Amino acid sequence: MQQLQELRQKIGELDSELLAIFAKRRQLSQQVAENKYAHNRNIRDHEQEKRLLEVLTQQGLKIGIPENTTLSLFHNIIEDSVRSQYDYFLKQANRYRKSIDIALLGEAHSYSHMAAQNHFTNTVQSLNTTFCSSFMDVFKQVADGHVELGLVPIENTTSGNIIEVFDLLIEHDLKIVGEEKLKVKHCLIGTHNATLESIKDVYSHPQAIAQCKNFFSRNPKINSHYRNSTSSALSMVKEYQNPSIAAIASEMAAQKSGLKIIDYGINNYQENYTRFLLISRTDIQVPKTVPAKTSILLHTHQETGSLLECLHVLKQHKVNMSKLESRPIPTKPWQEMFYIDFDGNISHANIQKVLEKLAAVTTHLQVLGCYPKHDVIATHLNSDSINYKL
Repeated sequence: MQQLQELRQKIGELDSELLAIFAKRRQLSQQVAENKYAHNRNIRDHEQEKRLLEVLTQQGLKIGIPENTTLSLFHNIIEDSVRSQYDYFLKQANRYRKSIDIALLGEAHSYSHMAAQNHFTNTVQSLNTTFCSSFMDVFKQVADGHVELGLVPIENTTSGNIIEVFDLLIEHDLKIVGEEKLKVKHCLIGTHNATLESIKDVYSHPQAIAQCKNFFSRNPKINSHYRNSTSSALSMVKEYQNPSIAAIASEMAAQKSGLKIIDYGINNYQENYTRFLLISRTDIQVPKTVPAKTSILLHTHQETGSLLECLHVLKQHKVNMSKLESRPIPTKPWQEMFYIDFDGNISHANIQKVLEKLAAVTTHLQVLGCYPKHDVIATHLNSDSINYKL
């Protein structure tokens, strides 16, 4: 047993060294970003990334590390580097302050809180958070000028769109200025003397419960109940200290609350992601070197093929559409408006032409925002680019 502990200690020391080396690499990446910005260079060089990955995979094979392991590791490292450089360019273009006031749903360590912290890791030193009990309150805090920004979930890969947020985007004259994607792992959380057998009632946000419906199917004696947020459900469990009730929330929230995790990863699918939107009263400027996404709202003519005509404009200009959602027009019964996300920066000539043509074939066109894309597409190698001769 002592030998195992010694081995674990050595591994722990190596892990600490790896973290220190990674931190030094991030500092160098920051200097690279400064150089690129000063000389007006593109952030990404896919050929350079490809050459780097080819060298690293070959080096890895020589010391017994499989190609897929090396690629997985350095794809993540390169993604972190690229994202930090994007953030540097954005910070220079928009002059972010060191401290930002932001409104979020729930309480500390909610999924919204985690997403906000992830989003501003490289650009803001501190977040002054205002926690809200509803999405409406988040929008109101921003619209009334009490905070600069709000962060709201818009869709989930398991439970789909959050319709209330779509409607609030349409109702309020606010701009989308960013997006964040968070991998969501739901845990069943209760008091220290609670067990799966003792639990009769589980509380959480409706979206979290929908993402865990298979758990309730497997445990039909457990009833689900809605709360305003996952974190408020957790606070209720902590307050009542009743072993018959539990909450669905994140692992981090459970650790911070001091409660017990009864079951890990109870969401229906382990690849479970939520996309969040950052909202503001004013637009931001997205540098042309940073991949951007644009969100629009449009009303079509009530004629056959009107929506198809709009989609044809995107196809004609080779613009990739990533989302299309229809919502009722409240003042016009049985008529629909359309929310569309597509890749592109409104400062680019091609996107400006797209917007001009869409305005000509619709009855209403509104740009909801142009903002940096969250996704960083990994550079891939061809199978024949690896030299297997060691």
